[in-house]
Amino acid sequence: MTELRVLETNILHASDVIYWLDGSSAEEPADMLHLAEVLQLQLTTRPRDLQVVHGSGRTALLRRPAGPLTDGVASEAQRARPAAPSFEVAGVVSHPAGRYIPRRFTLSAGNGAGHHLVVYPSPLGTRFGPAGGLAGTLRFDPGGAPASWALLTLEVDTGLGATLRFRCQANAVGDFLLPFHRLPPLPEGVDSYAASLSVAALDSASPEVALDHADLEAMDLGALDSDDTFSSSIALAVVPGTISPIRSSSRDHVAVQPH
Repeated sequence: MTELRVLETNILHASDVIYWLDGSSAEEPADMLHLAEVLQLQLTTRPRDLQVVHGSGRTALLRRPAGPLTDGVASEAQRARPAAPSFEVAGVVSHPAGRYIPRRFTLSAGNGAGHHLVVYPSPLGTRFGPAGGLAGTLRFDPGGAPASWALLTLEVDTGLGATLRFRCQANAVGDFLLPFHRLPPLPEGVDSYAASLSVAALDSASPEVALDHADLEAMDLGALDSDDTFSSSIALAVVPGTISPIRSSSRDHVAVQPH
């Protein structure tokens, strides 16, 4: 029988991991699906000794070990994860075919706890299901500049105190598609669900530069049935199975203003 002799052991721990989540798949990050596709990753801030293993749905971050190889077989104590200082990682992710909205991010990594970062399908990557959804364009008022990268949240009251939240993100020119993948059919005798739409955006956003979701600010929206009336959210009726275009009164888009 041949005896295998271990001369040395190279111990390498993952410093941290980023999980990329599909924001349209669930209401809370804990329930969202990991992306099945590989995003393009460009790091703008990183330690010089950082190694990156990037794949579908996750990115592993590893620091090169500072110590020498361990002679022979490493003991359990030697294999234990050492305490390590945190480090900053920043960058941009995008989809090579444009099916997801690009996102800028900054995080403090190093403790191995993991980070869950949400990205949203672009209109190009969105498909409406049997439950239908909303479609439209967001533009700042006055002026008509697109509300690039704005994040939309629709809260739907399904009755008996149950509220569902649906989110999507506008593209560079302010276009959005918001599908109702989890919306149940209407109860008998009910014509529609009551809902309210709110938006977070940045009036200084550039169509050429991706944003971090943390930089977005709550905005006011132009009412659907009253000219030049703005509020933090707009009420609308949602009918499952219908794809409804929405626009502010007397406009061909949804008007957006800072608070």
